[in-house]
Amino acid sequence: MTLTEAQETALEHATQAKAAASRNDYQQASELYAQAASTGGLDTPLQWKYRNQQALMLAEFGREFRNNTALEDAVSLYETSVLELAPLDERPDDWAKTQQQLGNVLGLLGQRQRATIMLERAIKVFENLLAARTREQAPLEWAATQDNYGNVLGILGQRQGDTEMLEKSVAAFESALEVRTREDVPMDWAATQNNLGTALQVLGQRQKDPKLLKKSVDAYKNVLQEWTRERVPMNWATTFNNMGSVLRLLGETRKGPRTLEQSVAAFQNALAERTRERVPQDWAMTQNNLGAALQSLGKRQQDPQLLEQAVTAFESALQEITREKLAMGWAMSLANLGAVRMILAEMTQNSEVALMALNDFDEVVDFFREISHAQYMELGEEQRKKAQALVTAFSE
Repeated sequence: MTLTEAQETALEHATQAKAAASRNDYQQASELYAQAASTGGLDTPLQWKYRNQQALMLAEFGREFRNNTALEDAVSLYETSVLELAPLDERPDDWAKTQQQLGNVLGLLGQRQRATIMLERAIKVFENLLAARTREQAPLEWAATQDNYGNVLGILGQRQGDTEMLEKSVAAFESALEVRTREDVPMDWAATQNNLGTALQVLGQRQKDPKLLKKSVDAYKNVLQEWTRERVPMNWATTFNNMGSVLRLLGETRKGPRTLEQSVAAFQNALAERTRERVPQDWAMTQNNLGAALQSLGKRQQDPQLLEQAVTAFESALQEITREKLAMGWAMSLANLGAVRMILAEMTQNSEVALMALNDFDEVVDFFREISHAQYMELGEEQRKKAQALVTAFSE
């Protein structure tokens, strides 16, 4: 079958666009796909194909380079052009593909913005899609939509403190896993297990429910069956970091030290790949998490050595979480450091450590006073008074 002159012209633009995308020049790729779609004489399916690619390149540019304007342009293009070229009653598969992509972009925008309207719009898109395309019609696509639906429900539910929405998020992931089995699609299965673990973690923490936290740990353990260190080292490390956080929460509800010890080990595993040289901010976050786990374990075991290790971990985190880079994160990490120093000072009757804790909280209180954050300033002041009382007691 020979191509028409219009098809050849459009294909030439599309080939150039594909080359630009391979160089990560998504803006150029988007412009070239727009030229392809605008070629006169193309039939509707081809116009849709190139307009859809144009929107995908805008979305990719927005995702990779954190450009929200590009994401907004992609949303506008999907709604005003791409969807019009694929009516549900005429081309349901292309309509569904467009809706899925639109929902994903709306979800990413909503995740980045404080306002909730984009997340709410994403939820509506996915609900409409699930109503129109059933599990029986397209099982794997249906499962992918359930997974994306669960993600936006989880983000919005966490932001709004909405337990019912978080429960719907968990249910969506569990529905997806009915189709996304390890045998059929192992990496997709692992990705959804990871999402389920996160949703259960948030819900379990909110409801203070150890059973939900245990289910979260189980989900993360499932993830590690496929996200191995050899196959995807950074995903493997992220999973251990997430699992470590849940194990710490779970361990704080249990009498024995074993679960807290598992939390410490999980963070140490994560740090094997999350090195400062490779991913400095992730390294610092995991160091902060490790410090929290060591603090809980050291306090539980009344072990000063563990508390000293917690101090070292928090100090390490503060090498990257600086006031200049991440002011709020710096203040929180410094407060964590002050808190563990205070516990250590009281346990060891060490006046020098108590004075260091006092200095930490002096900085924390001054910072929150400067930014007029009354609630955190008050909490910091309470801790500062406790540290001052320790210093005074040791000096008498």
